Amino acid sequence: MSRHATTVPRARRRRSELVLVAAGVAAAVVLAMSFSGTLSVFTQAFLHGTNTVATSTIQIVETTADGSPGACTTAADGTASCTDPDLYGGQSLRPGGRSEPRTIFFENTGTATPTGFRLTGGPCATTPESGSDLCRQLVVKMTWRGADVLPASTTPAYLAANAITLPYPPAAGERYPLAVQVSLPDGATAPTSGVTLSQALTFTFSA
Repeated sequence: MSRHATTVPRARRRRSELVLVAAGVAAAVVLAMSFSGTLSVFTQAFLHGTNTVATSTIQIVETTADGSPGACTTAADGTASCTDPDLYGGQSLRPGGRSEPRTIFFENTGTATPTGFRLTGGPCATTPESGSDLCRQLVVKMTWRGADVLPASTTPAYLAANAITLPYPPAAGERYPLAVQVSLPDGATAPTSGVTLSQALTFTFSA
């Protein structure tokens, strides 16, 4: 019997291999398409159509000891300048004398606590001008929340040249007193006699 009788012709074997390769490629394509369809659910969008934010406010109200409002004006930057009550007392002092304390209250009617609370003094003016030495001799004492907040022996001249940072501004809903008293030392010199002194004080609260 011939040994070539059961041998598959080479051309037929080649065709069989090509058919198997084509079938494998087709199966791979179908599988890839099935995976693509399954993985597509991982592409999702989440829409937040309305997003808002608001800012808090500081709003300070100044009143006198009896709750009456003072005569204050507020600038665009939130700086309040008041002429009433007269924090220096408006009294005539002798050497060794002191004024009656003047008390005002600061109340925060806003929604946030200020991060800054500052005192600045305007130029110290005297009538007559020859008595300007009083600006360097009058002593100003200030208490805020019951504690002294000015350096020892602070004068109007010092306040005119230096801004003072005051501690613990009132939080929302808080109301605290601030009192001012001036005194004339026993050793006040003669040029301060018969002199009227005036100075503006500005309290600034910042957010």
